[in-house]
Amino acid sequence: MTHRLYRSFQGLLLLAICIFFAFKAANGQLTWYINSRFIPLTIFGIVFLALLSQTVFNEIKRLRREEHEREDHDHHHDHDHDHAPAFLNLWVMLVPLLIGVLIPARPLDSSAFATKGFNTNSPLVSGDSSAQIFETDSAERNVLDWIKLFNYEEDITQFIGQKASVIGFVYFDEILGENRFFVSRFVVSCCSADGFAIAMVVEWDAAATLEQDSWVLVKGSIDSIQLSNRPSPMIVAESVQAVPIPEQPYLFP
Repeated sequence: MTHRLYRSFQGLLLLAICIFFAFKAANGQLTWYINSRFIPLTIFGIVFLALLSQTVFNEIKRLRREEHEREDHDHHHDHDHDHAPAFLNLWVMLVPLLIGVLIPARPLDSSAFATKGFNTNSPLVSGDSSAQIFETDSAERNVLDWIKLFNYEEDITQFIGQKASVIGFVYFDEILGENRFFVSRFVVSCCSADGFAIAMVVEWDAAATLEQDSWVLVKGSIDSIQLSNRPSPMIVAESVQAVPIPEQPYLFP
C-alpha cells in the first residue's frame, strides 16, 4: 500500500468518526454513553477530528501533486518504494467505529443487571449532605434522591406519607412477590461503563400489566420496606403511567 492510499483511508476514517460523534451529539444520544458534563469536551473533540481529517486530505493533495511531478520527470509510474504503515493499523480506528454504527444505540436497562447488579441502598453513592435534597419538594425528587435520604438519614419516619413522583424503567424480581416491581435508573459518574443500577420498590395492584424495561412515571406516597435487612423507600402507587425514554436516561451522583 502506498503512503497516499494509506493516508486516504486514514482521512476517511477520521472524517467518519467525526460525523458519527456529531450525529450522536445532534440527536442527543451522547448522554447515553457519557456524563453530560463531558459534552463540551466531546464537542471540542469533534472539531479537532474535523480539522485533523482536513489536514490529512491536504496532505493527500500534496502527495498527489508530487506523484504527478515525478511521473512527468521520470515517465515512470512505479514508486511503491514509498511504503506506508500496514493497513492492519487502521483497524484500531475502524473497529470501534463499526461497533458504534452496527450496534443499535440504547441506554442501559435490566439486561445489564446480570453483570452489574443493582442495589436499593446505594452504598456506592457518596454520602454527601442531604440538605439540598431536603429543600427539594418531595414530588420533584428522583429515585437517587429518595435512596440517598433513606441511606443517610437516621429518622426515616419523617418521609413516610410524603408524595413522590419518579421516572424509571420497570424491573420485576421474584423477591418482591405479587403487585410489586422496581422502578430503576442507572447512575453514571463518567460513562456508561461505570454505571450502576439503583431501584425503588413500587406497590401497585395492576403491576402485572406492565412490561419489563418499559419506562413509567410513578406517582404515590412513600412507605418503607425491609430489603437486605435495611429500610428502603417504597412507593405505594396511586398511578403508573407509561412514558417515553427520557432525553437523559441516567442520573448523576
